[in-house]
Amino acid sequence: MSGSGLATFVPLFLAAGGVVTYAVARVTPTPGRRWAGTLAALWQAAAFGLLLLAVDMGLVASDRPLFSLLDATSLGFVLGLLATGLGALAALASQGRVDPAGPVHLYYPLFLFAIAGAVAVGFAGDLFSLFVAVELSALPSYALVAYRWREDPRAVGAAVKYLLQGVTGTVTALFGVGLLYVLGGSLRIDPADPLALPSALAGADAGLVALGSGLLLVGYGVKLAVVPMHTWLPDAYVRAPAGVTAIMAGATKAGALVALFRSFAAVPTDVLAPATMGLVVSLLAVLTMTAGNLLALNQRDLRRMLAYSSVAQMGYILLGFGIGLQHSVALGFAAGLFYAVAYGVMKGGAFLCADLLAAAAGTPETARMQGVGARHPVVGLSFAVFLLGLVGVPATAGFPGKLLLFQAGMETGALGGVVLALALAANSALSLGYYVPALSTLLFQGGEPSAGADGKVPRTAAASVAALALATVVLGLFPYLVLGWVDEASRYLNPSGGVP
Repeated sequence: MSGSGLATFVPLFLAAGGVVTYAVARVTPTPGRRWAGTLAALWQAAAFGLLLLAVDMGLVASDRPLFSLLDATSLGFVLGLLATGLGALAALASQGRVDPAGPVHLYYPLFLFAIAGAVAVGFAGDLFSLFVAVELSALPSYALVAYRWREDPRAVGAAVKYLLQGVTGTVTALFGVGLLYVLGGSLRIDPADPLALPSALAGADAGLVALGSGLLLVGYGVKLAVVPMHTWLPDAYVRAPAGVTAIMAGATKAGALVALFRSFAAVPTDVLAPATMGLVVSLLAVLTMTAGNLLALNQRDLRRMLAYSSVAQMGYILLGFGIGLQHSVALGFAAGLFYAVAYGVMKGGAFLCADLLAAAAGTPETARMQGVGARHPVVGLSFAVFLLGLVGVPATAGFPGKLLLFQAGMETGALGGVVLALALAANSALSLGYYVPALSTLLFQGGEPSAGADGKVPRTAAASVAALALATVVLGLFPYLVLGWVDEASRYLNPSGGVP
């Protein structure tokens, strides 16, 4: 098997892991089911290793795709490593945190299916496969959000809200894909022939192509929680188990992001100008980051604060792509993709830490969590690294990510690009208004645990967040370790940049 064949086999390998995990957890006595988390983590770690091995063997986009649906690309490699790496650590952190008397035999299989869908997005060979992969990642998430319904009945309401809005986005995106197929007669986005679909759409009516692209933007925008399509996110992120929130923030969102902009890259530039799409994306980015930061300022629940912060962070990511489309700046695409990777690591770790600290303190209310980070230094320091990274402090992954976004705005040489860069800087400063008080309360103020606090942090969970914190620092100090891969992968998302 070639490296390309091995890489495109990984989504199927992950799906098979879901079946195996279900069978093992189903027949295991209740006390032993807690180890299903280790099995799921090891399976994803194996998938991570297979991706690295595939790259070492060599990825050749022109190799025959698996079942004519999946293509080996550097974009799939980057997205696959992010999803499987984050998924493995989130599954490990969930061990002991998920009630073994509950339906654990469903939790981890659905977890693996969601990761499989996210990985498949990067290897999808046509717009419909992209759409299906995004849905394969989202469908398990709807059920996983409601997993804790016995402990927290409000989880059902959050899951239903997520489902209804998610299905609305699904139908809208499907209409967009269908319209482009009717106009062009093809949906194939072949790395060996990147102009195939743009050529098919070249003679289409510009208004209808714009409508199809707009439907895709709205449909995938719901998945990305772009303002004003973000209202499902706070409840879903707060009520879901922390491990599920971590992969939703890092893996499934990254998949929807790739699906959106790879779809845009297939639209011919002479029919629908990238500058037009870029202007819309840039305006949505500024609206999303500003609204997310303002809403996060007033949150008393630490997890809800992080949820609204996720809305703002998506605005930062979209800004890079908006600049790239609007001003034909290749750096914008690379910056947006790099920050998406950094965000996945940092925000996934932040949610895992917030859940552990809330359990140790006996409450998720920030004001009542005084000193809990100091009492659990590994988790507390890791949480500090994640929040500082989300702000953009040097030596964290957020710093090169935001610096690249800022440089992309300045590189345009246009007033509009400079304004967008300044909007990024202003919103980063605004986020200090809720990150700094939270860190001060958790790390530097004394206090006693509330009634009901367990006062314990599982070692596996502590190890997981420490590993993510280390990755945050490594990406901050040595961004060049992944920038080459990210730059190559970002060309698949650039309508005018071609593909390697």
